Amino acid sequence: MDKTGIAVWDPVEIPQKRCAMWRFPRRSIWVERIETEWHVLSLPEAGYEGDSFCRIVARSQKPPSSQWRHYLHRDSGTMQPSPVLPDKPVVMRPDRALTLLPGQSTIFFLELPVWFRLSTTGYRPAKVFEEPLSVLTRTWFGDPVTGELCWGLATRLHHSIESVDPAADRAVCPLMIENDSESDLEFQKICLHVENLSIFRGKRLWTNSLHAVFKGPDQATQMEIVHTPPGFEEGMVPVSSARTPSTGWNIRRTFGMLKYFTDF
Repeated sequence: MDKTGIAVWDPVEIPQKRCAMWRFPRRSIWVERIETEWHVLSLPEAGYEGDSFCRIVARSQKPPSSQWRHYLHRDSGTMQPSPVLPDKPVVMRPDRALTLLPGQSTIFFLELPVWFRLSTTGYRPAKVFEEPLSVLTRTWFGDPVTGELCWGLATRLHHSIESVDPAADRAVCPLMIENDSESDLEFQKICLHVENLSIFRGKRLWTNSLHAVFKGPDQATQMEIVHTPPGFEEGMVPVSSARTPSTGWNIRRTFGMLKYFTDF
C-alpha cells in the first residue's frame, strides 16, 4: 500500500474537456484541457490531512475562480508532473538547540518542500508551469553586503530516517556534517543551496546527499554534493535535475552565526 501518495507524480492522460486535479496537504492544482488550451488553477488547502493523489474529474466539478491561468500547447494530453526544489537557497531554522563539538561528525535527514512542475511529454517536452506546494517566507542569509535572498523554513533535524514521515510533497536531504575546527558548531541556521540538488524517486522523494565540513565561524564551509542517488533505499530513479548543476566541492557560508541573524 502506498502510504506516501508518491504515485501522484505518475504521468497522467487528460482527455479533452476534462480536468485533472492533484491534491496535496497544503495545495490543490487543477488543469483543464480544451482543444489546444490548458487552463490551470492553484488553490491553498486548509485542514486536509490525507494522502496526496491525482484524479480525473468532469469540468462541472472545477472550482469557479477568476484566478485561472491559460496556456497554449498543441501536444497530446499526456502530462508529466514532477517534484522540483525551490528556486532559491533554503535557510532552515532547527526546532531545538544543538551543538556539534570540535572533531565530531553527525548526519541529519532534512525535509525540503518541493514545488509542482507540469510538463508535456511529446516530441519536444515543454514546461507548462510550476507552483510551490507550501508557503515559504523570504529571509536574508549572510551579512548585508555579501548575503543573499533565500526562502526560510522552520524544521526538525532528524537523526534517523525512521522518524521522517513519508510525504509526496517533501524530499529528504541527507546531510553529513563534520566539525573540523576548534570551535563549537551551534545549529542556529543552515543554508542549503537547493538549486544545486536533484530529486530522486523511490518509496519516497530524496535529494542528493550533502557532505559539509565546518572550518570555523569566520570561514566558509566546504560543501560536497554526492551526485549518485543516496544509499538509503534501493531502486531510486532521477525525476528532476538541479536547476543549477554543480560539481566538486563548493565553498560557501552554510551555518548562520548570531552576528548573521535575520528573523523569518
